[in-house]
Amino acid sequence: MHGEPVLERAFRVLGAFTEAGEGLALHTPAARAGLPKSTTSRIAAQLADVGALERLDNGDFVVGLYLLEITSLAPRGHGLRAAPLPFMRDLHRVTGRHILLAVRDGDEAVLAERLSARDAAAVKYRLGGRLPLFGAGIGIALLAHAPGRIRKEARTTRPASAGSWPPYARTASAP
Repeated sequence: MHGEPVLERAFRVLGAFTEAGEGLALHTPAARAGLPKSTTSRIAAQLADVGALERLDNGDFVVGLYLLEITSLAPRGHGLRAAPLPFMRDLHRVTGRHILLAVRDGDEAVLAERLSARDAAAVKYRLGGRLPLFGAGIGIALLAHAPGRIRKEARTTRPASAGSWPPYARTASAP
């Protein structure tokens, strides 16, 4: 990793956190980021200094509140939620099911909002989490309305476990 920009390494350390509220001992983000422990220690300390990470009493690191402040400004993320949220609430109230809002980013869906009923089956989707387009119904719905070239590319790159295309995904037209 010699010569890799520090910002790229810092984002690799941040990307090592995969569960909400997850506290990680230093060796875990180092291993997940593929960085030496000493490098991870320096980066984690700098990220903690600016509030992007927080250090717990036991020495573990968690994602800091400052990242939420910054990410709430993303127009394709939390800013996107305002318009559909009242309709999502109506649908949630009527169905009592999980209601998801996601945006397509390449060959993945990024979850921007989720409403869940207390008695609904548990899901591992988290806000900001990425799902393969074939990993959930929301991904297939996004793919069905993607431009034709995206659908065509996905037909050739989808995992074998994805099964056959549902009829609406084969025939849906998009601008």
